[in-house]
Amino acid sequence: MAPRNMDSLLPQLLTFPPHPPPPVPLVDVAYDKEIKSLRKVLNDTPASLLTAGVPNGGDLLDVLDPSINTLPFLYVLLAHSNAGKQKATTIGSPLWQKALEFLHRFDSVQIRYVGTEFRRLIMFVQDVALAGKQPIAAVRPIGTAILRLDSSGSCYTSTHLVFVQLCLEARSFRAAKAILDKDIYELPSSAKMVPDLLCSRHDTSSGFITDKSELSDAISYRDPLHYFLYGAMIYLALKEWRRAILFLEVVLTAPSKTQASQIQVEAYKKWVLANLLAYGEVPSSLPKTTSSQVAKHSRTLGKAYEALGIVFQDGISKEHDVRRLNAEVHIGHQRWSSDHNLSLVLQVLDAYRQFTIAKLESTYVALPLSEVGRRTSPNPDDHAETAQYIAMMIENGQLNARIEQRSSNDPQSWVLRFVAPSDSGPQTRTEQHQHEELKRQVARTAKLAEHIRETDRKISLNKDYISWLKQKADMTTTANAGEDPAIALEQIPFEDEDLLAGT
Repeated sequence: MAPRNMDSLLPQLLTFPPHPPPPVPLVDVAYDKEIKSLRKVLNDTPASLLTAGVPNGGDLLDVLDPSINTLPFLYVLLAHSNAGKQKATTIGSPLWQKALEFLHRFDSVQIRYVGTEFRRLIMFVQDVALAGKQPIAAVRPIGTAILRLDSSGSCYTSTHLVFVQLCLEARSFRAAKAILDKDIYELPSSAKMVPDLLCSRHDTSSGFITDKSELSDAISYRDPLHYFLYGAMIYLALKEWRRAILFLEVVLTAPSKTQASQIQVEAYKKWVLANLLAYGEVPSSLPKTTSSQVAKHSRTLGKAYEALGIVFQDGISKEHDVRRLNAEVHIGHQRWSSDHNLSLVLQVLDAYRQFTIAKLESTYVALPLSEVGRRTSPNPDDHAETAQYIAMMIENGQLNARIEQRSSNDPQSWVLRFVAPSDSGPQTRTEQHQHEELKRQVARTAKLAEHIRETDRKISLNKDYISWLKQKADMTTTANAGEDPAIALEQIPFEDEDLLAGT
């Protein structure tokens, strides 16, 4: 029976979880039963009662602790936001502060049972921040909530896209790394493939982030592509070219039945520029797993970017000055601008100079600074500017060299001397550095192997996979009986399914 007043409601809200915790924790079955019972009480309680005052004055939000009473606290928050207060809620208001407190402190197991309500609060925080024209106010709370729910950050949810869009709008690029640096391995699973209870210990977060828990809204084919494209844009803004390339390649290699989508075309254009900035060249082909239709369509619509890449690479290999590249940039100025890639293209111009200087290392041991300026500087007579530019490259680790100053007052007499990374310079890697990098690679490999094992386990439970194994066994029997297995294969009905269905 639904509680009729606060005197009967409050004791029910405080009964679960037991506090202080019992010496022997509740077993999973008991925990699951108790929390579902509490959730039913909350669903049956009128919003007017949830927002009513407590007997000794004050509000339920002042009595409940979000880290202990996660479900009641969340329901009361939402009841207040729906009671005509959402429009009145502003950044810094009491209800806003309570919402942020919840996102920073909720219990990561209890929240699994109220996925829909959790997402409603995320959208409430986003809407208040956007209404106040301060999207940055929602960035850290929502990012914290994502990692409280799933500390590994390895399962993509609809909240990931909300978060990265807020980061872009707020230009809060460094804050975005807290989520973007977590590699995505999985999409929400079908509850049918996860027999365990939500409160059980799961090997990966997709064990409790399922279609049944509703911790993620429905995910369309385009949603993850938008996430990785926006993530790449953030990495490009931070000049983390290699990570940006990885994100762009996730977009480009996404399965496609027809030609490339607009998202993939945009990713291709940025992929060309990112490769020029990272490596000074564009790979001769897209990753092998890219659909042939996507590759062909993207390259057709990105011909201007390919042409820019060809001029860039030819100029460096043949030691041309920057004038031809400048002309190519000028011709396509309107295109770069309309594609919102002009700033990247201008950085490509600067990268041309950097890669031209770096290429000298493969030919020379040392070179007068005046000669370096003649070959690479937009103003060859400004030797001081050339020295300053090279010093910046050395300091940033882009060039393993040193400047020998024969006369401290005459940059024209200075010499640029290249050194091997094993000897000295900013690119020198000690044995300790190599050991630490090896440990990081081993950790990444172990994490990947763990997710592969979990994926294999889920596939083995999938009814379509089991059906396929049975059909394969039947084909083997047919072949042993002397029949042509190719004919049997043609008779198997293959369905053209949504790639995200059943995940």
